[in-house]
Order: sequence, then structure tokens, then C-alpha cells
Amino acid sequence: MLVTAGGTREPIDPVRYIGNRSSGRMGFALAEAAHRRGATVTVVAANVSLPRTAGIDYVDVVSAAELAEACDRRFDACDVLIMAAAVADYRPETAHGGKLKKDQTGEELNLRLVRTTDVLSSLADRRRPGQLLVGFAAEHGAGALDYGRGKLERKKLDAVVVNDVSGAGVGFDATDNEVWIVTADGEHHVPRASKDAVAASILDTVLSQSSSTDTKVR
Repeated sequence: MLVTAGGTREPIDPVRYIGNRSSGRMGFALAEAAHRRGATVTVVAANVSLPRTAGIDYVDVVSAAELAEACDRRFDACDVLIMAAAVADYRPETAHGGKLKKDQTGEELNLRLVRTTDVLSSLADRRRPGQLLVGFAAEHGAGALDYGRGKLERKKLDAVVVNDVSGAGVGFDATDNEVWIVTADGEHHVPRASKDAVAASILDTVLSQSSSTDTKVR
């Protein structure tokens, strides 16, 4: 099993970056739950400062490009990919070599942002028969489930885990979570619980699915 966790950081200069609030707890909980079930697990960890579990292989990355490279090298060997990391959609077109000073930039600082690689779509395009692909969608407010259904079809995934981070005490940088697991068979609600408990529910649901190539994951 290959799991991504945490949030990427896209450099503006050597001091500043564009990032997000993902702590990596959900991804690490999924990896640990899979490890307890006997899976061989690799975690691509984007800026995660959490304890590591013996027996799990961790690959530390910083940016979306580094995460894409690490996943690209390991994807062919995995049976299940769970893309739980919050990967930046955009990065600064140019990272400055030195720290930007206020007296150099004036009253405004304009950044030109360019799209990063869509890691999950790129991997889905080259999946082999029998691989199971699971995406995450961290949404805010109304329309979260609709977006998850669209992502399932658009990226040809076997499941999408949708969490509405607008709720207090769940999602980013929290110990609890509440999710909907969207598959071709419909949606399964996992009520608020610890991320360890939510991880177990996610694995129960997604590993019972057939992959999009109709090979059962055991």
C-alpha cells in the first residue's frame, strides 16, 4: 500500500512558502491501520512532524513536484494507492533565490502562480489491472458530496473520501474527522470519530470494492 500524507509547501523564497493546514494525521492513521492488518506500507510524507511507526517505510518530501516524483517511482509496485495528502494546485512560477525584503518589493508583492502536476490523475492514467486508487477531497461547506462524486468519475478512481473541513474540530490539524466515502455503489457516511477509527472505516469500505479493472482486492 502506498499512502500520501501531509501538505506540500511551494517556495516563494528560502523563508516563505504557499502551503496548507494539513497535519498528516489522517494519512498516518491510514498507514498505521493498514500496517496492523499486515500490509506492507510506504508513506510519502509531505512536511509531517508526527511520530513514526516501526515497520512502515517513510519517504519525506516538501513540494508537490517532490511528492509526484516519489509516487511515480513507487506506484507500479503498489496494490493500493491512498492519496490523503493535501497537494498544492498552484505554485509560484519563480522561487526567489534570496529572502524578499519589504524595502525591495514596495507596498505590493505580486506572485504569478502556475498549476502543479495533477499527481493522482497522472498515476490513474497508467494504472495496471488490479490496482485500487483512492482519492481525498477536503471541501468547505455546501456541495462537498457533489464534488466528490465528480472527482470519482473525472479521475477514474475506486473511491473518494470527502471531508467537510468547515465543521469545528474535524479535518485539518484536528484529532477527529468525519467523512463520506464515495464509490460507484453510493456513499457511506462515517460519523465523527478519532482519525484512527475513521481510518479503520475507510479501509473496511474501500478494500471491499472492486477496482475499476474489476479485480478484487483481498
